[in-house]
Amino acid sequence: MLQPELINPSLLPSMPLEWRKALPECPAIYFAIDADNQIQYIGQSGNLQLRWEYHHRQKQLELMNGVVIAWLTIDSLDLLAEIEAALINWFNPPLNLIKPRLEEVPEKCKNIEHLRTKANLTQRQVAEALGKTDQTVSNWENGVRSPKLTPSETLILCRVLKCTLEELAGETEGITKS
Repeated sequence: MLQPELINPSLLPSMPLEWRKALPECPAIYFAIDADNQIQYIGQSGNLQLRWEYHHRQKQLELMNGVVIAWLTIDSLDLLAEIEAALINWFNPPLNLIKPRLEEVPEKCKNIEHLRTKANLTQRQVAEALGKTDQTVSNWENGVRSPKLTPSETLILCRVLKCTLEELAGETEGITKS
């Protein structure tokens, strides 16, 4: 297993945050490192470039000077979560300790938790209906990840949550989480 103490993120491939569209399309653990060489955030993605099209910490990172994204390519998607957790535990980056504010959560994530609890369902029940993990549903609800659903999965989600597409998107009054 990976030994976090042997990882030096400043020696990994990296590029400035502004160049994020040029990040490789690979599964990776990524490190957001500021100009003082302090790791501000650690995350994981099955496709590093797609992950950074929108990131819930992007605005915070843009306010810091000289942020670079460094990455560690991981060949097995099954190991991403475990390696990410070990590295977060070892490096203890400050932005991993702060839950994203609601305005930082992508719009399409805001109503899933409300609708799920209203339907009296667990995260596991929703996940199983979609063929996802309960951690994936938790990540959606907490704004860690945006749902990437096919149209048929979106309809299944609406059926499971007993809601319309408009309610899921938060376009109906009284639905959005406060």
